[in-house]
Amino acid sequence: MSISKSTLMAAAALMALGACATTASQDSGGQMAAASKSVLDTAIEAAGGEAALGKVQEVFFTGAAKVTADGKVAEESAAILVRPFDFLRVTTWAKGKEEKTSNTVQAEQGKAWDVNRVTWVPKEPAGAKFQNEQLGLYSLMLLTPLKADGATVTDQPAAADGTRTVKVTHPKAQPVELTIDASGKLVQASYSGTDPKTGAAISEVYKFSGEIASNGVKWPKSIKVERNGAAAYEIELASFEALPAKTVRPLLQAMQYETGGPPSGDDAG
Repeated sequence: MSISKSTLMAAAALMALGACATTASQDSGGQMAAASKSVLDTAIEAAGGEAALGKVQEVFFTGAAKVTADGKVAEESAAILVRPFDFLRVTTWAKGKEEKTSNTVQAEQGKAWDVNRVTWVPKEPAGAKFQNEQLGLYSLMLLTPLKADGATVTDQPAAADGTRTVKVTHPKAQPVELTIDASGKLVQASYSGTDPKTGAAISEVYKFSGEIASNGVKWPKSIKVERNGAAAYEIELASFEALPAKTVRPLLQAMQYETGGPPSGDDAG
């Protein structure tokens, strides 16, 4: 059977169109995968770059804070130490008071304590979970842990204002949604958390603005927290350090146990 030249040309054209469609589909898929990665990469670049962020072993910041509870606002000074996915230590004292009047909370490995110089009082499970969720959030704010094995980043469609939200998971933290603006800056983080008193599920939304830097790492200068839609906490940073090694901090209470929880025998729980 003979095949006309025109038939052969038509078949060739169809094959070419099919190849173009396949290539376009592959390119589209590749662009979608790249977009998911690029949102995180853009945020990492805006926060100082992977080289600087990847070196951080300790974040320490101080500032003036406001705590809102039961319709009342308390002003205080705060010093917060974060060792990513290791432990969180928050030391606070009332505005105008001396540092020696401070109280400390430490969280690590799912546990938490109220610390008063030499005594460590274990928190109830709900309070411990709440504190460890904060540890997880502050650790994820360094962004580079989201490139580690076991972490996932799921990109969401861009909003009308150009912001992008990524749903992230990490083996050592609760699932979190990070919102990144058109310039790549982290502007919000949200997650389903735990009420420290009742253990009920709560909505935690952290809103970030401004910028403060240390060793090439950029961090929000202002952090505001909304709990179930209402103002709960805010801190305006006065100082910020992002360090490649752990340090001893005399300002923080329980300094004799600087590298972890209470020694065996001191843990009442």
